[in-house]
Amino acid sequence: MPSNLDATGTAFSFNANGEYSYLYSGNKQTGTYKVENDMLFTTPDGQQEMMVKILKLTKDSLIFDMNRGGRPESLTLLRK
Repeated sequence: MPSNLDATGTAFSFNANGEYSYLYSGNKQTGTYKVENDMLFTTPDGQQEMMVKILKLTKDSLIFDMNRGGRPESLTLLRK
């Protein structure tokens, strides 16, 4: 079921050194990440590690299967 959240301005940046930044609805987050099998683990600065399932990863796209406050959600990101 689609949510009423607008993900148009959502952006992730993953660096080769294991750091990431995330922008969503004006909120910015930075931290470290690692990928194991089909799971992406992120640890925001000063917070606990989180995990999302990678449904699809190609040269040009990334699709996450995640949970936002108990509500299942998929997020599709396209490379610019």
